[in-house]
Amino acid sequence: MTRVLVVDDSQETCDLLELLLGEGMGSPGVEVVKATRPDEAIRQLQAGGFDLMLSDINLEAAQDGLDLLRVAKPLGVETILLTGFGTLEKALEAVREGAFDFISKPWNNEELKSLVKRAIVMKESKEGRKQTDAAPSLRHSLMIGSSPAMMEVYRTIASLQNSRTTVLIIGESGTGKELVAQNIHMSSDRKERPFVAINCGALSEGLLESELFGHVKGAFTGAVSDKKGFFEEATGGTIFLDEIGETSANFQVRLLRVLQEQEVRRVGGNRTVKVDVRVIAASNRDLATMVKAGKFREDLYYRLCVVEIRVPPVRDRWSRDARTGQILSDIPALIDHFLGECSRKDHQSYRIRADARKQLHGYSWPGNVREMANIIEHLTQLSRGREITPEDFPDKIRDELRTRGGGLPQAPTPLLELIEAWDHLPTLDELESRYIQVLLKHEHRKSRVAEILGKDRTTLYRKLKELGLADGSEESNP
Repeated sequence: MTRVLVVDDSQETCDLLELLLGEGMGSPGVEVVKATRPDEAIRQLQAGGFDLMLSDINLEAAQDGLDLLRVAKPLGVETILLTGFGTLEKALEAVREGAFDFISKPWNNEELKSLVKRAIVMKESKEGRKQTDAAPSLRHSLMIGSSPAMMEVYRTIASLQNSRTTVLIIGESGTGKELVAQNIHMSSDRKERPFVAINCGALSEGLLESELFGHVKGAFTGAVSDKKGFFEEATGGTIFLDEIGETSANFQVRLLRVLQEQEVRRVGGNRTVKVDVRVIAASNRDLATMVKAGKFREDLYYRLCVVEIRVPPVRDRWSRDARTGQILSDIPALIDHFLGECSRKDHQSYRIRADARKQLHGYSWPGNVREMANIIEHLTQLSRGREITPEDFPDKIRDELRTRGGGLPQAPTPLLELIEAWDHLPTLDELESRYIQVLLKHEHRKSRVAEILGKDRTTLYRKLKELGLADGSEESNP
């Protein structure tokens, strides 16, 4: 029989996990033992007989889930860590200490069950992950957020510790692609060597080649002496090629040769120089689509995209608590981070009034994290120590909030709040109708509404017709 130890300071969470694992795994033979305190969990572990442990990282005690992991690992117990406030540092430490995996709260039941099944198979087959004691730590990752999308980014970065493979980072402008690249570099054994970033789209082809590969004296007008390129200067370290999708076909050929041969030839030169550089590339365009359209070399794409990381836009950094229906977003944590940065820099205490904060939470942030940092700084400079209010917002935020109806958040109103506002207990049909109306009021794309409801669009359109809410077209909303 498979024995699983569940550890969480909430008895309710322990009971939920027991129900999920004990009855919901689809196969018999799983025994769940619960513990709400670290000392109790340690006694259970030391008593022996466990195959797997699921533990929250934060146990509101002197010891946390990572401490339990350190006890469980020598005993041969696979560990899955649960966290409600995921950070890259925790991800790195969990992987370094030997965790099988980690997952954010609120979890997806099917994802968690799949993870547990894989961990059990790992235990039964006695296959382990090789860990290294020399893995470096990150003191300041500056990566904020614990949404499932960001946890996946953390998980990938953590898995790349000490790897030398090339990485392709895809994401919209302002999502923090360079920050991801910096963290990959700082979590590798190259962290003591240079990290060199260059925006490929900001330079002409000739200047870009000169900057990266170097040039010899007389190679072009103004080349008054030999000059090393970034590939030579950064040997042993990492080069970050931002906006790689903006480069020309000729440059892509030269870069491909450098990656294949691990050597560069300076512009105007005859000899080659061996280099040892890890390349991380990034683009705000989908390179796979560009390859299909013949706008990016397929061989270079596959050379760069050994590992791909997709950095989510701010609007996708949220999840829904399956039990309460509450929307959990990274936006509040990001706003507080930038507000704190401004407070420290200006030696001034800044605050955001409740109504202004609610409206900022609902703004779409098309410029992503970069836009958020700039707007928070803008607001602090206008407030000069007083509370930040909606009157301080720049016009682009005002315009969007006005268009969307007074700045209500994008996240739909929690269902329980709707019920409490009614003067009678609604029928299921009334409840469903009202909930769909609220979703349509705050989300103009019916495809997105269907996604939130867990329905396909055809089913949603049919339901709208049945309820008399719309004609079933994508554009028309009540």
